[in-house]
Amino acid sequence: MKTGSLVIQRALAILFILVVLLVVLPIATSADPPQQGPIIYYVRYGDTLFSIAQRYGTTVPAIMQANGLVSDYIYAGQRLIIPIGPYPPGPTLMPGPTFTPFPTPSNFDCTYTVQYRDTVYSIGYRYGVPYYILMQANYMYSPYLRTGQTLKVPCVSPTPTPFPTHVVASGDNLFRIAIQYKTSIYAIALTNGIWNPHWIFVGQTLVVPYPGSKIWPDVPTITPTGTPGPTNTPGASPTPTWTATAGPSPTPTGTPSGAIAFITMFNITYMPATYSIPRGTTVRWLNQDSVNHSVRSGIPGTPTGLFNSGTIAPGGSFQFTFNDPGTFPFFSELDSGMTGTITVQ
Repeated sequence: MKTGSLVIQRALAILFILVVLLVVLPIATSADPPQQGPIIYYVRYGDTLFSIAQRYGTTVPAIMQANGLVSDYIYAGQRLIIPIGPYPPGPTLMPGPTFTPFPTPSNFDCTYTVQYRDTVYSIGYRYGVPYYILMQANYMYSPYLRTGQTLKVPCVSPTPTPFPTHVVASGDNLFRIAIQYKTSIYAIALTNGIWNPHWIFVGQTLVVPYPGSKIWPDVPTITPTGTPGPTNTPGASPTPTWTATAGPSPTPTGTPSGAIAFITMFNITYMPATYSIPRGTTVRWLNQDSVNHSVRSGIPGTPTGLFNSGTIAPGGSFQFTFNDPGTFPFFSELDSGMTGTITVQ
């Protein structure tokens, strides 16, 4: 009897499981498909935020905002939230994203062996390509290099020669170094990956790009002028030996009138954020970032009509000539927090 009772219990248990499956499965198969929303993506070797954004039909700023990123550096294995909006309503869902790798930049058919003190910024600058394109062509997820490493680079004839280096000494700044080597502050900052051109330190080794390519004006020398005064006699009140007469007014030692001053837009920042220039100077904003930026006069929420660049794509620029003295704030309408000030003397 015990054996028969055990067999009946097992049979009832199997029957119960079958009934549950028959009831639950139709409900599960007839449920509406889940709505499309943010998805999780794990970074693969050679990925960039730009290639991931193109693959999923979104933007780099949207991915950065969704993940709290403050720069466009990512690494293999990193977990990213990709913000994808819902698909349009219809009888069927649109096909999902394809995982086609972003094409490798063309003309990277030559090689370069990394030398001591090379950086992705200095190599990219020498070969005329942005650093992130150089990284993408070599499937790099980190800007760090090692001496002897072989990189794919564009074929350039003649082959660019290495740039000289400069060790920062006490009292140095990028302005003085640029004058010493006759190059530009912007070029030194970009080549060495310096986000803020005001921050360099003693002992730092800088790669100096294209020395002798920029002619800086000589600092004017002020020579005192006047006429001899009367000779002092004993007991008389001393009189000045020289009597000052009207002479030429000293000229400013900064950027000369009619020159061009550069401001770089990089890492969602204006570099430098404050600039003092004489009247008649043209300021050119260069977008060296991987996302769009803009420049507009005024402050966020209170723009003015003095100048407005509109959207500046990566690699693009905008310029404006300041002919009147005063203080002119500016900001980006595409990125909150990007602000700066031009002081015209």
